[in-house]
Amino acid sequence: MILMYHKVDVVAPTIWWVSRDVFNRQMAAISHRSVVRLSDYSPEDPDQCVITFDDAYENVYRHAFPILREHGYPFEIFVNGDLIGRWNAFDPSEPKTRFCGMEGLMEMVAAGGRIQWHTASHRDLTGLPLVDAASEIRVSDDLRHRFEPPHLSWFAYPYGIHTPEIVQLVRDRFEGAVSVSDGSDDDRFRLNRIVATEQTVLA
Repeated sequence: MILMYHKVDVVAPTIWWVSRDVFNRQMAAISHRSVVRLSDYSPEDPDQCVITFDDAYENVYRHAFPILREHGYPFEIFVNGDLIGRWNAFDPSEPKTRFCGMEGLMEMVAAGGRIQWHTASHRDLTGLPLVDAASEIRVSDDLRHRFEPPHLSWFAYPYGIHTPEIVQLVRDRFEGAVSVSDGSDDDRFRLNRIVATEQTVLA
């Protein structure tokens, strides 16, 4: 099972947020499982669990990270390279929220987080010419220098959607990739994830 979170805060104003107290309970509920990194994940092992965060919001650093550190869990943070430290202007339907800055990302890495890639600016790759999609998928040299392997070896498709051509671009550049529900546990480049919400009960 691969869990997907976006935002963790004191309250959860939309489906893409989980309150800190609920997140704490969810993390306690998986304490009997084997929490692993994506690179070690096997969909065939029902005991395994991976914790992933899309977009790397600052509230994840403030509210989720202390809980993860307390449990000693590894976790994956999918960043949008051009948006680090900025605001979520690309998503006007959501409350205004800041992305985590570089200092917070480095602190989470030092405590067991792993930085992964979610494109440069979170555009829908399926609506772009392939040359532009390839540019979005490419990790900048600066981030490659800051976060050396095994960081930036996995990819998350924006909005969870993809085409065979997009998947091939990702295959050429990454070790694996995650979708949301539009994927397959038989394909390491389209692995499904569970959207964790306030109502998600983990056991």
